Amino acid sequence: MIRDPSQVIVLPEEQPCVSVHALYAHHRDIPEVRGEGSSPSAAAARLAELLAQTLDSAPSDWRRKMIERAIDDVRAFVERN
Repeated sequence: MIRDPSQVIVLPEEQPCVSVHALYAHHRDIPEVRGEGSSPSAAAARLAELLAQTLDSAPSDWRRKMIERAIDDVRAFVERN
């Protein structure tokens, strides 16, 4: 399987308090799961943890495979950074 780190999106958290800097990371295929961190790598690492937790509750094999592919993409993003 080819890992594609470009599938990971990192955006700043919109906070009313300017002194708080946080980033959110999500995978293009699963935008509802977001990891938060102080750097792109930290946010992506948290995203990989959250995606791994969803594997047991995946409703079907194809959804499980999509989550596994997303985890691989996120890990490639972390390794690249």
